[in-house]
Amino acid sequence: MIILVLDKTNIEGYGHTVNCKFSLPESDLSGKSSSTAGAEEGDKACRLRVSLKIKYNTPDFLKNIKLLSMAKDENKGTRKVYNIENQTAKAFGVRQVRFTDEVSAQELDEEQAWSVSFTLIEHLSIAEKVETQKIKEEEPKAAPADEKVISEVSAAESEPAGWFEKLLARIDKGLAEEEKKGDEV
Repeated sequence: MIILVLDKTNIEGYGHTVNCKFSLPESDLSGKSSSTAGAEEGDKACRLRVSLKIKYNTPDFLKNIKLLSMAKDENKGTRKVYNIENQTAKAFGVRQVRFTDEVSAQELDEEQAWSVSFTLIEHLSIAEKVETQKIKEEEPKAAPADEKVISEVSAAESEPAGWFEKLLARIDKGLAEEEKKGDEV
């Protein structure tokens, strides 16, 4: 797996910044009143906005950013997920990201560089992992079949229970034997 390294000592660009944001959406439940009641709508994934400058004499780095942003997982057909190494990402607990929204590059002729920016979104956030775990815990588990109960049920179904059912079983058995004898003739 490729690791996106976005710290100053390891990046081929210069003057980079990484801004992290995440939203905590809620719906207003106040109606027409002055209440401050709201309904939480879950924790959303962190978004990392990366801005940096790349010198014109290192165009391969800009090409690599484009290739990484467009890469797809062959099995799933979705954008590739990358491990990330960055102080801001680490502080927010972001370990894996994928490219989202847009990648842009603007020429800065006076600096002989491009101003590049792109957005990364957190993959499998902690909130998402917790939610998935809760769903798994709440799923009803299938009880193991009790073989004794199954055998008692099948025995009960194969043997008539009352006197009337026994009588019908004997008549049915007798008619089957009569029919069998008639076929032999």
